Order: sequence, then C-alpha cells, then structure tokens
Amino acid sequence: MRTNLERHLSALFGLVLASLPLSTAHAIQRPAHLRGQPAQADLELHPTASSSALRVTRTHAWIDKQASGIKHSAGFSELERELGHDLLASVDVDTGVLDLLIPRNVRVTGANNSPATAEQFALGFVARHVDTLAPGAVASDFVLVSNETSNGVRTIGFAQHHAGLPIVNAQLSLSFKADHLIAVRSQAVPNVWVAPRSGATDPAKVQLRARKWVTNDFAAGALDRSRVSGQASAATMILPLVASGGAIEYREVIPLEVSLDQPVGRWLVYVDAASGQPIARRSLVHWAELEIGTWRRSPLGPRQSFAAAQMQVSVNGQVSFTDANGQLAVPAPSAAVSFTPQGPSQRVLNDSGPVSSVMEQFVPTQSFVWDLFADPEQDAQLSAYVHTQLVKDYVRGIDPEFAPLDLQTTVTVNISDVCNAFADGNTLNFYVSGGGCENSALIADVVYHEYGHVAHVLGLQPGVGLFNGGVSEGASDYLSATIVDDAKVGVGFFSSTADPIRELDPPGYEWHWPEDGGEVHDEGRIIGGTLWDLRTSLIEKYGVAQGVAKTDQIWLDGIRRSIDTPSWYLEALISNDDDGDLQNGTPDICEINQAFAIHGLYQPLGAAVELSQKELDDGSVELTLDYGTGFDPCPGAVTPSALLRWRPRPLPNSPETQITELSMTEVGAGQLRAVIPPQPEHTVTQYQAELDWGNGTVAPRPDNRADEWYEYFTGDVTPIWCSDFEGTPADEGWTVEGEWSFGQPQGGGGDPSEAYAGSKVAGVALSWPGTYAPWTKSTLTSPTIDVSGHKAVRLQYRRWLNIEDGFFDQATISANGQPAWANKATQQDWAATMHHGDREWRFHDVDLSPMISADGQLSLSFALGADGGLEFGGWNIDELCVVGHEPAKPVAPAGPPTCGDGIVHPSEQCDDGNLDNGDGCSSGCLFDYVGPEAEPEELGWDPDSRGCGCATTPGAPAERGGALMLLGLLGLGVRRRLSAARSRPGRRPRAE
Repeated sequence: MRTNLERHLSALFGLVLASLPLSTAHAIQRPAHLRGQPAQADLELHPTASSSALRVTRTHAWIDKQASGIKHSAGFSELERELGHDLLASVDVDTGVLDLLIPRNVRVTGANNSPATAEQFALGFVARHVDTLAPGAVASDFVLVSNETSNGVRTIGFAQHHAGLPIVNAQLSLSFKADHLIAVRSQAVPNVWVAPRSGATDPAKVQLRARKWVTNDFAAGALDRSRVSGQASAATMILPLVASGGAIEYREVIPLEVSLDQPVGRWLVYVDAASGQPIARRSLVHWAELEIGTWRRSPLGPRQSFAAAQMQVSVNGQVSFTDANGQLAVPAPSAAVSFTPQGPSQRVLNDSGPVSSVMEQFVPTQSFVWDLFADPEQDAQLSAYVHTQLVKDYVRGIDPEFAPLDLQTTVTVNISDVCNAFADGNTLNFYVSGGGCENSALIADVVYHEYGHVAHVLGLQPGVGLFNGGVSEGASDYLSATIVDDAKVGVGFFSSTADPIRELDPPGYEWHWPEDGGEVHDEGRIIGGTLWDLRTSLIEKYGVAQGVAKTDQIWLDGIRRSIDTPSWYLEALISNDDDGDLQNGTPDICEINQAFAIHGLYQPLGAAVELSQKELDDGSVELTLDYGTGFDPCPGAVTPSALLRWRPRPLPNSPETQITELSMTEVGAGQLRAVIPPQPEHTVTQYQAELDWGNGTVAPRPDNRADEWYEYFTGDVTPIWCSDFEGTPADEGWTVEGEWSFGQPQGGGGDPSEAYAGSKVAGVALSWPGTYAPWTKSTLTSPTIDVSGHKAVRLQYRRWLNIEDGFFDQATISANGQPAWANKATQQDWAATMHHGDREWRFHDVDLSPMISADGQLSLSFALGADGGLEFGGWNIDELCVVGHEPAKPVAPAGPPTCGDGIVHPSEQCDDGNLDNGDGCSSGCLFDYVGPEAEPEELGWDPDSRGCGCATTPGAPAERGGALMLLGLLGLGVRRRLSAARSRPGRRPRAE
C-alpha cells in the first residue's frame, strides 16, 4: 500500500493558487536540484495535509437538457427564462457547478461602451442567479475586481469570498460583445465552509514550518538558506482542495512566499491558519529549455544596428529621452551626453559588474553607434535592452492599451550560472555563457519568450483568467515564434547545435491534447502549435499582415482570459466573434475549428454526445449516437462519423472474443446509427462507439477507461427477487454496514443527480460531499434468496460507480461469499491510475450460477474497501433483480454459414455484416491487413530527441518530461482512435 508521502508527491494537480499570481519566475532550463521533483506548475500537497489527491485538470460536460435532471431545477429554469431556452450550458464535473453559459442573442444595450451599464447588469445577474451559479453562496460573496475592455470585448470579473475571506481561484465573469452577453464563465465553488479558529497562530512558528518543508526537500534542511517574503500575519484566504470525483475540502490558510538562496528557488506556501501546518505549495520558478538559433537571431548570425529607442540620456546634465527612432535633440554647437542601457520601458542591470555606459561630446546631426561586440558580457547588456524594447513594441502593436507595457521591466544580465534565463514578475534574468550554452541575453528568441511570461502574469484579468504553467510556456513560445516568423523556438541557445529545443510545427506531427501534456513545457507545445497552425491558416485566408494580426489578437486575449489549455478554444471564439452571439458562429470559426481540432482542443459548443439502445422485433439491437447540431458546420469540413464495435462478452479467465466493427450511418441531423445482428439466447453482448468529429478530436462512449464496454443481455428471464430501494433497507431485507444508505443521490463526488428509476438508490456516502471516507469498509448485504429450481441465475441491475484503481480501493460483488465481480486493478503501484468512472447509469449483468449453494440459497453483497488516500463517489445501484433462465438449447442454423451475415462462423476470422473490403474485415470474412504507421523517426524527425529536462550540455541525453495526462470529459473525450496499427504513446500523426 502506498504511503501518504508517495501518493501525494506523485499526484498532479489542476488547481492554481491566484488569479494574479505572486511574482512567478520562468526559467530557461529546469535546474538540477529540481529534477526528479514534481514537474507540474501548480499545487503540490503536503504529505499530511489531506487524504485525497487533487484533480489533474478541470473537466466540464455539456448539459443535455432533454436527458439531464437539471431540467427539473427551478434555478436553471430561471436562467433559461432570462437567457433563452436555447441556452448552451456546461458543468464542472467534479464540483457540479455551472462553469459556462453561452446564450443566444441576449442584448444588453450600452454594455460595451458604458462600464457602469455592464457592471449594473453583471451585479444584477449574479444577485438573481447566485443560488444556481454557486450553491451555498450569497450575492455579496462575489466581489467586483475588474471591468476591462480588450478587442471589443468588455469583461466583468468577480472574485468569490466567504465570510469576508477570498477563496483562491474561485471566480465568475461575464463578457459582452457588440452590446450582447456573449458568455458567462465560472470557477466558483459550492457550499463553502471552514471550521472556526480558536485563536491566533504564532507567526514565527508558521514561518518556520513553511521554511522547513522547503529546505528539507531542496536544501538538505539548511534553514539558513531560506527566508520568508512578507508577513505571516497577512490576511488569510480559503484554499479549496478539489479531488477528482468531486470531494472538496476547504481550508483557511495563510499564504507565505519562501525563497531559497542556494540552490535558487521560490515557492508560495499555504499554511493552515488554525494549526500552522503547511497545506500546499506551488513553485514560483517554472523551468524551460531553449536551444540554438539561426545567425539572424543569435551571435552566429550577422549583427544589425537597431535604433536605441526610448533610451534615457543626460544632455548637459538634464534628463532626456531618445524617440522611437533613437533620435536625440542636441543643442549647438555641442553637448555632453551620457547614457546607460536604461529607459522608461526597461532598465538593464549587470550582475557581473558595473553597467556599461557612454560619456561623449555630441554635436547636432551626429550619428553614434554603440557596439560592444568585442566583449560578450558587455554586448549582452545592449542585446537585452534592444530585444526587450522590440518585444514590448510588438505587443503594443497588438493592443496599445495593454497596461503591463507601461511598467518598467528590470533586465539583469550576466548572472553567474550557465544555460538558463528566467522571468520573475516584471523582471527578466539572463545567464552568462558556459557549459556549451551561449549568453542567454544574446538570443532574441529567449528574450521574447521570457517577456511572454511577464505579459501573461501581469496581463491576467482578475476574476476572469487564471495562471496555468502549460499555457504560459506555450503562449510565450508563440510570441517568440510570431515575432521572428519561425516555428523553431530558441534557435541559437546552445553553441554546438542548430536544432531548436521546441518545434511548434514539426514535420508530419502535431502536438495533441491530452497525450502530449503533463510537464508544463511539453504541454505548452500544444497551445503554441495550435496558435501557429491558426496563424498559418489565417495568413492563407487574409494575407500575412491581417492573418498574423488576427492570430496575435487571439494570443493576447487568451493570455488575459484563459484558465487552462482547453479553455483557449472558447477564448479564441470570443476574440474572433463580431456580433456578440457565439451560437451563430464567428468570421473564422472554420479555421479556428481546424487548428484546434488537430491538436485535440476542438470542443463543439453544446454538443452532448449520447448513445441510446433499442431492441428491434427480430432480436437485433439498434444503437443511435446523438451528437446534436449545436456546433458550426464549415464548408468542406469532414462530416462527423462514428464506428461501433461489438463482441460477445468474454467468459471469465478466457481469451478475448472477436470484435466486429461497423460504420455508423447518418440517419438524421446529428444522428448516426448502427445495428448489432441478433445474438444467441441467454448471452451478453458488449459494445462501444467512437465519434470522430472528422478533424482530430474523438469522443468515445463509454468514457470510462476501466470499463470501456456497454453491455446488454439477450433472452427472456424470470425475476426471482428484485429491489428498487424506494423503501428502507429493513423493509427490503438489506443489511447495511459502513457508509451504505438508501436515499436520493445528491450529485456529489461524481455521483448521479437522480435515480435511474423512482427517486431513491442504494449508495455509499450519498450525502454531501458524496465521497467515501478513507480507511473504511462498507458492505450492503441482501437477505437470503431462494433460487432453487433455476439452473442459470444472474444478477442484473443499474450501476453508477466511481472508485480509485483496484490496486488501492476495491468495489466488489460477492455471491455466497465468493467473488463475482471487482473493479479493474492495475498490478503495479506506480501505474495504478485506472480509476473506474461511470458517467451515466450502466446496465451490468453478473452470472451467479457457479456460486449457488447446493440447497439453492443465495446471499449477495456489494462491498467497498478504501485505503488512506484519493476517494471517489463509490457505489450507486438501482433497479436490481436476481433472475433465472433455462440454459439455451443449441439452435441449428437455418441455412449454411454465409460470409456477411454478421455471425462469426468457425470458418471465418470475422464477419461485420457486409462484403466490403478495407473496413477491417474483408469480403472473404478474413481480417484486412493494415500496415504499420510510419513512426516520426522514419519521417526524419524524432519528437523525443528534445524536451523538458534536457541536459545543460549539447548531446547529453534528454530526460523525458511529464506524465501522460488524462481528460475524462462527459461531453467530449479526446483520445486517439483505436486502430490496428497504433502510434507510439505521446506521438500523433498529422491530420491530413
């Protein structure tokens, strides 16, 4: 069993700590003392802080109002009355809170031109709907923190509080465009509660514990190397710890910034305000890797004279500034002029000595070129000045009102270390040459990339955007690439190779969500590549100037308002929209869809994918896949298609059965259908569907990695004993132990919000927050059931189960004390992430015949055993029956076996019900041969040859960066299509 330390250090968390993070550093390369530590940019939980590991990423699901219980909510009905019955809405799967509303044609006159009008509407909207938007909150909990306009979009941001305390990363925002409400976003949290404190915490003790946690992990316990910035008596906050599956813990915490001098590092540490114990921390230094460049952008290329724009100079002792062209007014006949690399936009500091300066006698019309080529450390000061000015000018060209540009950026060069550079708040920091690396201030790409972090951190709109490490890396890469017009980022950083560290547009390959996510720089390539592909597409559509401008605007709006990588799709649409109504599309929605889709980020607005089952008169089963029509069709786009796979359910401890694959046929708008042929009596058939949007994004059903097949039973059965759980356990003969109970499901912890039938279910931990407790065993036991007289006995019921990988937590069904079923269990601790996550009520059939006692008696039990960490919603069961049937007699075939009849006969390898070739099963009912796909290495490029954690010397082996991230969306699952020839994990062929 895992220790708490192992479990919490291995977790990746999708929770970030501030809408405007405390000064966050982003460096060129992850230093040695941090390698092997968690690579994520966000929270790391203290080993003793909580029994639950936090969710990896936010997951949302579009609401199918025809099928969902939310249509019964009075609060949601009120929302529809105000925003229209064609309102598109999605929920945060883990918290159950509405996280996105997209209305259609909701006019708010004057909202874009009048801040007061927009603010008045937003405040009223929150007041009218707070019970639905944030259950348990009141309108005054939402504090207005921003009212800003960018690219024609006015956005009002609110920060959520509770009892006067701010809640970390809890927020709600409304955006208006063309005097229409275009979107409501929410990261609000429900039912906030923190235990009252009995007294004040000793500030010295709080600081000491925070420092010890950092120094014990990174500096061998050397406390003298650490210090706390700020006061321990700073205002407290509420930190929500949201677990995958929906459990939420709320802690009142004190935020402290802890710095290490040797080795260098900085962390934001949250300390429990009651106990003084550390709860969580987030590294404020985020490491990157940039390599060598072309001569044009590095010391390997030609030198170029740049205007010394906006430089502060002294003319005869009076302060003056050059203009944008570097020109300076000098009185006749001459004047004493002195200057250093400093201006209102940036100030250069030299860590290895005094700052370079010039003192000269100037005459009018004199031209002076300041060139320090002979000394690289002196030259680094001028390079840093020039390229900082250029990148700020470039961003100013996108939006002259972008406020961070008006702040003076401190640029420090020649820091005594090698192969690195980083941004920290509004500072840029560059290292000297050595170890096979150039002086990082001499590489234009590096300067542009690092300022991209500054723009992101300082540009986030409070109450709207949230900091995300992968987003910051990818957006910074894009900024560098768009300025130099090259998708190869960081060329020139290493002195012995011309290969880039990150290629946003690698030949024959696209970085894809979520497979290429995990470590922040790996994940950054996904949004960076998406923006680059969109830029390329819009250039083809509009030409270079307009195409680049449109994409750069989406970049700037994205870094201000996005909360994570998937959220960029919505922000791109809002940025591109021209009339305040996303439901009628945007001018460039086709290009946006294409670019985001090939990177796995396409999210059709309002598309709730549902698979329904219907038995036909002849015994065949019709499967209909509904994907809706809410997304915008684009001329020439590939029509969504789907594959249905089915198989006879394999017997326990037996080989896998043959899978038959059918193409689903379009039968109506947003509907695809396929039919499974009649199956033998008293057998179980399993099936799954995979919707391919036709552009790189795939939605699987079921969306449960631990149980990837739906199933149904063929044949008549005789009910022996049934239970619908509408009464009490005693009424129906059940015995409950632990956390089992009968009642209405509350939707917490990943549980359903309503019963499959009636109003009650049997479940574990039905009350809020809906997750089972650690270190518990809960059992539901049936009365003794007389099944004598039945040769075949089965359990058939409806299940909604959420539980950790069976290596750690076990959900079991037993019959007469013998195991009949258990959730899937991985064999190794380190790989045990096969969590079982039902997203809907599932039919489940269990053959009990081998467990029936000789006297024909049967007792059933459903059990759940939990270890000490990572809890989910557990069991929910409904409409349970023990049934019997006579064993089926062999049925003689009506005619000779025929290829194409949909039945796999002994002489056939497969039979998909047709005689077509090329669909996996040939016209002779033999498997079609599908040749292996070419690996990227065979195409002349290896995406794994570089990556996060590369050694500081060229040619040294690269460390693999980042764990494979998993995204379990109700509305969309993004996953590679299953095929006979699979790509190697972490690599995705380019969509043609």
